[in-house]
This record gives sequence, structure tokens and C-alpha cells, in this order.
Amino acid sequence: MTLGGLGAPSACAAPQIPDFGSYPKADYQDFVVRDTQVYSVRGFQTPDGLFCTSSSHRGMHALDCFGAFPAAPEEANTVHLFSSGAVVSPVAFKVATVGPAEFEGHPLPLLPAGINYAFDGAQCVRDARWLLACAMGTGDAQDGFVVTAGKTEAF
Repeated sequence: MTLGGLGAPSACAAPQIPDFGSYPKADYQDFVVRDTQVYSVRGFQTPDGLFCTSSSHRGMHALDCFGAFPAAPEEANTVHLFSSGAVVSPVAFKVATVGPAEFEGHPLPLLPAGINYAFDGAQCVRDARWLLACAMGTGDAQDGFVVTAGKTEAF
């Protein structure tokens, strides 16, 4: 196992991750911030100041999340998940300029606790245990991250 974006073997056990399928799925229309035939975008924000946008195009899926991730690798404020067909890229943590929780001037809606944001090949949930947990892919080909109080970990 590698820590996403770091390329080094993990000396720690993999973090606990939610059973994304056990959460009811969010309504697609509640999270659309751009809807065109060519390119559509969905997104959300959390009460903790994290926010994400996702999109799909020609078999490629992307999820980008932004904010103050506690104890993130390399003090990252951006997390990127990507897949193309059946190939899921490792989680990428980076530092970038982060703007407000919006997309092209459209404020991002709040992701309610206990709801599975399952769009564009990604799944994200938040609840009493996870401030945010997101994954892309399935089974052994699944990569993602979890944010708990004081910690951000890749899996």
C-alpha cells in the first residue's frame, strides 16, 4: 500500500473507512452546480469548511476537495481522486490556492450527515465518526481519504 501522492510504503495500518453502500444516496439534482451536455459538475461543502467538486467526461472521473485538512500529508489543502475507465489513480495531496466554497459563482450545497454523495465515480460521506470520507473505485481498486478529528489519512 502506498500513501496517496507520497509514493512511500505505509508503516501504519490502513485507516478505518465507512461502508459507503450503507448510507442512502443523495439526490443528483441537489448537488448539480453546472449541468451541460458537454460537461457537468456536482459539488458540496461540509460544516467544517471542507468542500468538493466532481465531474465525469468520456469515462474519466475526478473529485477535488479543498480546505484545512487536519494533519494532512505535506500540509495539503487539496485532495484529488481520479479514475479513467477501470484504472484508479492514487490519492494526490497538494498545496494550492483555495477559493470560496463555490463553482463558477454557484455556492456549493451542504452535504447532510449520513448521506452518500455517490456521483462521478466517487463516494463521499460524513457523520459523527468522519468529518469527511471519500473514495473512488471499488474493492481492492479503491483509493480515497478519511478526515477525522485531528487527522487526514489516505487509503
